[in-house]
Amino acid sequence: MPKSTAHSGYTWQLWLALYVTCSLVVGLAVTVLVLRSGVGTTDAVLAGGGGFATSFALCLALPATVRELKRQT
Repeated sequence: MPKSTAHSGYTWQLWLALYVTCSLVVGLAVTVLVLRSGVGTTDAVLAGGGGFATSFALCLALPATVRELKRQT
């Protein structure tokens, strides 16, 4: 396997770990905020899961968007 491909895979794994970590922070923050508003635990966990999923999807879309914008200029 060429060196550039190995580096690219390793770099992608690091970015993916960063995306998961940031998304977890967002999900936990949403859960805590919803819990403090007086809503039940189930609703808070569902809201936190939605925050995690949305944040993770946006993080995954970011590299493709930047790549497309660079290609157009």
